[in-house]
Amino acid sequence: MTATAVRKADIPRIRLLSWLGLEAIAWSVVIAHLVKWSVDALYYLFVQCTWYLPQPPGARPFKIWYLKDSWDGAPVHISNLLGAHWFGGSQAVPGWWVTDRHYARDVLIGLVVGVIVTFLFAKPRHPDDTADVSAWAYIWSVPKAILWAVPGIAIVAVLAWKLAWLTHHGLRIGGGSVLANEVNGYIAAGTWIAVAMGVAGSQVFARFANRKAADAAQWFYAERSAARISSNTGLGRLRGTTVAGTPSHRIRVHWLLDHDTASRPHSVWSVRILSAALFIGLLLSGYGAYLTLAGAAAGAH
Repeated sequence: MTATAVRKADIPRIRLLSWLGLEAIAWSVVIAHLVKWSVDALYYLFVQCTWYLPQPPGARPFKIWYLKDSWDGAPVHISNLLGAHWFGGSQAVPGWWVTDRHYARDVLIGLVVGVIVTFLFAKPRHPDDTADVSAWAYIWSVPKAILWAVPGIAIVAVLAWKLAWLTHHGLRIGGGSVLANEVNGYIAAGTWIAVAMGVAGSQVFARFANRKAADAAQWFYAERSAARISSNTGLGRLRGTTVAGTPSHRIRVHWLLDHDTASRPHSVWSVRILSAALFIGLLLSGYGAYLTLAGAAAGAH
């Protein structure tokens, strides 16, 4: 076995059928909810809200962002722009678009949730193998994942089109508990099939699109945790140190501590992007949770 193979084998892996694997599944459920709330918040802020530039008292408001009308009436606006008269000259938004534009959001939620949760089960490679990931790799990771997800989304879309049972199955959970009512309401709303499209898209090809960037990001956060623990405990008492986070994160941190591995150099923009992504993601999750549980989107599916 080569030296490279030895060093790769030295990094522990998480087996799905193990206590760590089961814990990772539990973490996946929690993170899936956080990601869903983040996407809900982004959709609301950038599609449903109007943004104005602050003006002096008494001045006329200056609108800088208003996407709601363009998005809500996209087919009509495109028809007018092309002079196609697709709807016989009518300016009424077709009923199918009212449904499909919400499906688009749910597909995106399923895609982002699937990609991020998959990162939790990604097999860590040696840190040196991801040292050349640039800031642009993180910036393009989302549009790249969306592009690679198209085949998986199309597969479920065709199945839903050809197999009517998938959307008209009549399945429901018995009982009148809050959880049962929530699940039954979600099933009845029919949005689950759009979420399934996104999840399928994330698993067929998109999970391979950013494996290197995802692995590098996980090592980045692990390095920060390891450095913080080292500065607080000293190298003599590291082995028994408790590390908070997902099983994948803990394994990486302990590996770095056990091998006394120094943090690798990162570009300034890579550090800024990765640091900001975690902070902004948590803020969006909190705001999205408020929107869907008690705010403007409460009760929506």
